[in-house]
Amino acid sequence: MKTTILVSFILATSCLLVACDNSTEQFEPNVGVESAVLSETLKAQILSDTATLLPEEVEGLMLMREEEKMAHDVYSSFYDKFGLRVFANIAMSESKHMEAVLWLINSYQLTDPASNELGVFENADIQNLYNQFMAEGVNEVEALKIGAFIEEYDIADLEKLISETDNIYIVRVYTNLLNGSKNHLRAFVKNLSSRNVVYQPQILSQSEYSETIY
Repeated sequence: MKTTILVSFILATSCLLVACDNSTEQFEPNVGVESAVLSETLKAQILSDTATLLPEEVEGLMLMREEEKMAHDVYSSFYDKFGLRVFANIAMSESKHMEAVLWLINSYQLTDPASNELGVFENADIQNLYNQFMAEGVNEVEALKIGAFIEEYDIADLEKLISETDNIYIVRVYTNLLNGSKNHLRAFVKNLSSRNVVYQPQILSQSEYSETIY
C-alpha cells in the first residue's frame, strides 16, 4: 500500500517541480501542472498513511514555505528592476517550490503562513533577510550574488531538514526542492561568470559548493 501511494505521490510532485531542472536562460515554464487533478486523492492517502507530524516537521514546513516565497519575491523584484531573464525564470520555478510545500501544508491541514502580499513574511528572520536583500541589490552583479546566496541558504536548510525527518512525503518534496536550488545556484554563478565575477560561497563548504557547481 505504501509503495503504491509513494509512486503516485512522486508522480504528482514531479509535475509540481518540473521547472526546477530548467533554470538557465533557456528556461521555459511548464504551466500545464496536472497535479491538481490528483491532489485531493493523494491528500487523503497521506492522511491515512501517516500519523500526525512531529513539531519540528511542522516547523520545517512553515519555514520552507516562507523561505521559498522570499526567494520568489526577491527574484520577482530584481526582474522588475533589472530585466534579467534569469530572475524571471527562477522566480517561476520558485512558484512551483511554493506550491509543492503548500500542497503538504494543506494535506496535513496546517495553516499556511505565507502572505499574498509581495515582500511580507510572518517569520521575522526571513522578513529581515528580504529587507536586507532589497537594500543591497543595487546593481545586476550584486543582485546575482544575492541570488546565489539565497540558493546556498536554501540548500543548507533543506539538507538539515531532510536529515531530521523520516516522513517519505516530506523527504520527497524537500529532495526535489534541493535539486532545484542546486540548479538555481549554478544558473546564478554562470551569470556572474559571464560578467567576469567569481562567486565565493558564503554558507556551503568549498567542497560542497564545488561539487554542486561542477
